Amino acid sequence: MEPIVPIVIAFLAVIIIAKGVKAVPQGMEYTIERFGRYTKTLHPGLNFIVPIIDSVGAKINMMETVLDV
Repeated sequence: MEPIVPIVIAFLAVIIIAKGVKAVPQGMEYTIERFGRYTKTLHPGLNFIVPIIDSVGAKINMMETVLDV
């Protein structure tokens, strides 16, 4: 039963690290909320957030749209 404990700890560590890394695509911006309140905006590229405490609130498309006039 002892060999399973390090495996579970490693699995949880991988999940927490994966939740803390956000890759924002080009032309998009993500808003970050801490406990439901806006804290910052993530710009395109690789970003880090505090896992579990912070979450992505909205994914905003910043690309230009062409309107027919």
